[in-house]
Formats: sequence, structure tokens, C-alpha cells
Amino acid sequence: MKELLIAILLLAVLAETASAASWGGFVTTNTNSWQISRQSSNITMDITSLVEGTVSPVDHRGRVLSPYASYSQNIAANAAVVSERTAALQGKYTCEEILKVRSRISSVGYEYDKPEGTDVWTAEYYANWPITINSSRRLDYIGQNINNREYTANGEDNLAANFLYNVKLVKEQTMNLSARSLNATILATDDAILQADLFENKDIDYSLQSHSTGIADLRFKQSSTQYSMETGEYKPEAVSEERYSGEYNIVRKIRMRSNYTHDKLEDDMWLPCCSGGEEMDSRPEAAKSAASIFDCTCYEADKKS
Repeated sequence: MKELLIAILLLAVLAETASAASWGGFVTTNTNSWQISRQSSNITMDITSLVEGTVSPVDHRGRVLSPYASYSQNIAANAAVVSERTAALQGKYTCEEILKVRSRISSVGYEYDKPEGTDVWTAEYYANWPITINSSRRLDYIGQNINNREYTANGEDNLAANFLYNVKLVKEQTMNLSARSLNATILATDDAILQADLFENKDIDYSLQSHSTGIADLRFKQSSTQYSMETGEYKPEAVSEERYSGEYNIVRKIRMRSNYTHDKLEDDMWLPCCSGGEEMDSRPEAAKSAASIFDCTCYEADKKS
């Protein structure tokens, strides 16, 4: 397994170095596998837009074109995704939007280790590719029909709001997304991956106010750090799905945040220095003081034994 891990991890680093925009890692065993990939670039983007008018028929060279308005947006970088689709038929239409995106490529790397005397490998991937996306959008429509879909993801967390078959729709949405760093830790033997965890420092702060007259589908999922080898996905911590058909006023606030620190623990050597690596002696004459345990000076009883 050592040779396989080295080859795959080196390929991940070489790919990141060559493109300066993507990296990936893959761990495979005799029975299962795990992988991760990220794509990003150095981005600074600011958009402000306002569309206000009436969706109406157009006479073009003697033909009357059916009234139609469409909007499409898709932003994807470093596992952060913000997308929205709007399609509207004849009616009054107003849309106002402010969008800011910042992303930066920084550091990425890996480590692997197999302690002597064990058949368990530890592979670690780490990356520091920060990204922030801030957006606010207001939509106001009345007419024959409008459909609006939106989706936001940050790593394995995501949320969506779909408004379908509305003759009147008023929607105000704000979203602040950020991702800073990640660490993935995989424990595996030659036969199987024993455990895979993904620790990400990330945040989604989302709010929605709407008045809808059709179907409103709302959902979100927040995932845990643990990867399921059975499903090939990260286990969910919280899942919600809602559907409203009719005329509704909806207020929705969602905050999904994770903040992890990764400290490498050194080998605990203070017990062997005082007990020679064996079980601690329970004899009264072999008692040790608290100070002698932590400063690795053994009690007189050890010197006499």
C-alpha cells in the first residue's frame, strides 16, 4: 500500500503545481477507496445589476415573438457553489442584485505515515484556499407565470429554494459564504479504509423572505465530518425538506458553520521514561510523585528496584 499511496499523492501535488488551480487526492485499498478534489483561482469580482420592466410580446419582421425573460447565474470555486435560474412569462418584472466574490490560491499539501509495528496507514491532506461570496437579490414579479430556482453549497453543506408556477412572487435573499481551510485524515490498511474524516473551516449565513402563490420547495443539509464507505457520501448531521403549495409568506434564516483546529500530537513519552514501557507498578514502594511523572525524574523507589 505504501507505493500506491506515494504515487497517487505525488500526482495530486504535481497537478496542483502545473495548473495552479486544482488539486486532488485518492486513497485506494483492496476493497474500497476515497477521493477529494478542489478547483479554484485568484478571483476578485463585483457585480451590481438592476432590471426593471414589462415582459411583453415583440413584433419582429412581421412575426410576434412570445414574451419571455430568463436569468442564469453559476459561480463555482473551491467546492463553493452559488447558482440561480429564473424564467418568466408575460408580466411585470423587477430584479436587483449585488454580488461580491473573493478567492485566493494559497497552500496545499499532504502527509502520510505508518508507525512501526502497525499495519495502519494515516494519510492527511490539507489546503488553505480561502473564498468569500456575498450576495443580495430582490425579485418582484406579477404576471402569467414565473419559476425561480436557487442552490448554494459550501463543501458538503448545501441549501436550495425553488419557487415554481407563481403568478406573483416577491423574494428577498441575502447570503454570506466563506471557506478558509480544510484537513482530510484517512486511516487505512491494505485491505480497507477504516475511517475518513474531512474537517473544513467554513460558514453559510443565509436569509430569505418571500411571498409566493405557487409551489415553494425548500431544503438544506449540513454534513458531518465522517465519510460513509457504504454510501460514498459524508454522513448528514441535519436534513430538512419542506413544500408549500398555495399563497404563503415565508421567512427563513439558516446558519451552518464549522470551525476546526488540527493539532498534531507528539508521542506520549512521559510514561515509558518512568515505567520502562511496562504497566505501572502498583506496589506502594514503587509509588511516584506527580512531579516526577511529568518531568521524567523517577521516584527513589525506582532507583532502589
